[in-house]
Amino acid sequence: MYKTVPWIHSNPQCGFVQARWTYANETENLLTRVQTISLNYHIRCEQFARFSANLFFNFNGTAGVWRRTCIIDAGGWNHRTTVEDLDLSLRAHLRGWKFIFLDDVTCLNEIPAQYDAYRKQQHRWSAGPMQLWRQCTAAVWASDIPLSSKLYLNFFFFFTRQMSTHLVSFFFYCVLIPLCAIAPEIYLPFWALVYAPLLVTLSTVAWTPNGLVYAIPYVLFENAMCIVKLSAMLAGLLELEQAGEWVVTTKIGKWVAAKVEKASNIKLVKKITEKRRARPIHWKELAMGSFFAACGLWGVFAHAMIGYSVFLLLQACVFLTFGLNYVDGILASTSHVHNA
Repeated sequence: MYKTVPWIHSNPQCGFVQARWTYANETENLLTRVQTISLNYHIRCEQFARFSANLFFNFNGTAGVWRRTCIIDAGGWNHRTTVEDLDLSLRAHLRGWKFIFLDDVTCLNEIPAQYDAYRKQQHRWSAGPMQLWRQCTAAVWASDIPLSSKLYLNFFFFFTRQMSTHLVSFFFYCVLIPLCAIAPEIYLPFWALVYAPLLVTLSTVAWTPNGLVYAIPYVLFENAMCIVKLSAMLAGLLELEQAGEWVVTTKIGKWVAAKVEKASNIKLVKKITEKRRARPIHWKELAMGSFFAACGLWGVFAHAMIGYSVFLLLQACVFLTFGLNYVDGILASTSHVHNA
């Protein structure tokens, strides 16, 4: 707080100061390592770049300090969407408030170490922006911010980053690429098939120390999450009932579990352990896993596409693991390897 408040005090138009996230349990298992790569890219690259370019960026929910008069002027916290931090940030921006991002000030956070918690969090983060976009479009165009800012918000921040990214990722990585193994006559330029995805991956993992080591799991996990993110995005865009589902992200990893154990709260640990055993099946991921497996096997036996099919079969394994909801079991059995 002592490192953030002076920035608000010396800048009367500053609505909030956002510090950079660091992660207490980033090395807990493979899932937390993959999340660290994704979050570091978002916070250290996207958020910092938007701030540096004097573009809108939103409060990340934690690790920041708000000016009370800014919150009041913007209309206060609102539960109309599942991303109330983004909602308040946008309304404050439309009122003319400025925001500051401090890359050199860090705040320790915990990220979900269990798959179900991570899945629900990503659903909320993908559905919420679409809910907000539907409800705030008129307010954006009617605001007094410059036209360039209105265009940025509608066509880049929401349309491109929050919607089109999910569509392109799903249809390219989860539909077009596997279909190429069944129908080799479908031509994809080498730059689109290899160079572009490689550039995106390298530019993402570069923001995390040793991120390159986990680049392949990162790609496989992100592709497998396309189903969740696309479904949530469409639910938010179409105002479906599941878009408004609010579930607090469970964060009971090793970092918090140690505190719980120290406090001798055995009942809470037992309750969480029992909840983990109830694993719902996710049929969309199972269907995608079967699709990838069929494409991979067809590519091997019908067209001798050995190298190409290895990726498809690996992706199939990740989809099936997600679908059977056995991620936590695998992570628990391999956590000692990643913590070494």
